[in-house]
Amino acid sequence: MAHDASATPQEMVLRAMKLSAKITQFEITSQEALAPHADFMTTHGTANPDMASSAQRSIHAMLGYVDRRIARSDRAAMSLLFGITMRRQALSLLDESQDVRAQVAEAKIAKAEATFQESAEAQVLAFEKVTPQNGNLSLPYLAKRYDDVTAFLQMRPLCELPSSSWREAGCAAMRPHFKAAATYRATTLPGLVQTGLSTMKAQGVGGALLDAAAAKLAAGDVKGAAVLHDAALRGAEGT
Repeated sequence: MAHDASATPQEMVLRAMKLSAKITQFEITSQEALAPHADFMTTHGTANPDMASSAQRSIHAMLGYVDRRIARSDRAAMSLLFGITMRRQALSLLDESQDVRAQVAEAKIAKAEATFQESAEAQVLAFEKVTPQNGNLSLPYLAKRYDDVTAFLQMRPLCELPSSSWREAGCAAMRPHFKAAATYRATTLPGLVQTGLSTMKAQGVGGALLDAAAAKLAAGDVKGAAVLHDAALRGAEGT
């Protein structure tokens, strides 16, 4: 069913790609035909005609739209298939004994607990990890750091207090770090952005990016400032 949902759009993509190839060939043929007359056109101020780029842009825009529709229909179909599979499993369990159903439930809870704990420990490691630095100026890249800390802090409402939930093992790993993460995002990270901007300005790198980053930082948009800070920093490193 997932394949059938994308069959017609895929045919449209194939036709569009064939049409794009024909337009490209037409453009090449046209340019070859005009090549002997290049001097005449230059003398009389005649521009070389563009007979293909507009059509190619239209085709590529259509292909982008079709690709998004295919992805959306595939996600919907796969979600439906997953739901059907889960319903079948649930119905089959109804025919089992209470002991079997209890064992299955315990196994799923144990798996969820282990998965959540693994994810929580990975987030703690990401928070504690040393931030990558620019090789030329020895300044840290901060945008991804902001995202990592923000993702970590989004777990705080779930883990603020101890509980008997299957999340508790993971929450116990994260709970001691929430306060430090909140302080880092509110105070330390903006300070690092400001230090980076000042250092790059003193070194004569960054240009208008530094002013834009400073404006965002002054407006309280730490993430936006960090993104521009990193863009200027990559420019200083030539990447």
